[in-house]
Amino acid sequence: MGLTMKFIEKQRIQQHFQKALNRYDANALVQKKINQQLIAQLIPNLPATPLDHVLELGCGTGLLSEQLQQQIQAKHWILNDLCDVKNCLHKRLSQPFEFYCGDAEQFPFTRKYDLIITASAVQWFHHKAEFIQHCKVGLKPDGLLAIATFGQENLKEIRTLTQIGLDYPDLSDWKEWLQTNFDLLYGETTTEELTFPTPISVLQHLKNTGVTATGKGHWTKQQLNTFIKQYQQQFSLLSKKVRLTYQPLWLIARYKQ
Repeated sequence: MGLTMKFIEKQRIQQHFQKALNRYDANALVQKKINQQLIAQLIPNLPATPLDHVLELGCGTGLLSEQLQQQIQAKHWILNDLCDVKNCLHKRLSQPFEFYCGDAEQFPFTRKYDLIITASAVQWFHHKAEFIQHCKVGLKPDGLLAIATFGQENLKEIRTLTQIGLDYPDLSDWKEWLQTNFDLLYGETTTEELTFPTPISVLQHLKNTGVTATGKGHWTKQQLNTFIKQYQQQFSLLSKKVRLTYQPLWLIARYKQ
């Protein structure tokens, strides 16, 4: 599968996503579907009464936050992101919230939450198994942990050609990390294939969703031309378009204490 990059500097991630904020929503096609599936599986597992405290880690532009607030009532919402997106959130959210700007992986739990939820963020974390253990500190007994992330086949075309990509655990890894302290209520992975007119449009799509934080430096013209040629040779469809594969992965678990 090529060389993976397990640890991407958080400052680098922050810079790339900050640049992509204004274009993120229009390009986050797969992420929107992922959010819908996460909420659809979450709602039946929530109590009928309003929640006290809800925490969303890596909230980004608030795509998931907005959908959550349309379907869930909570006394306190705490939203977190590596980028300062507070103004963006104020424009789209109906319920009051607190915002904490910082590294979600190191979120300082000062209270217990009924729900900790995160979508399209934990793939950037350096220590994913430890993050699961960290969440125990912030969950009430029987509190819910809801995660949407990506599996090992995610963006496999990019990894094949560049030998660069994130370290994506598979579903069995996540289940193993959860099994000691959580009851798994839902775990699933699937693949989603997007099509683009050209390899350049694939790169633009990735840039607009912040994913190019995995890359190092700028390509020379020769490197770019080689990438384009190889992408067309290996990943073209009959329609002459090219494909890009996503592999969403969902987990919903209840903290057992």
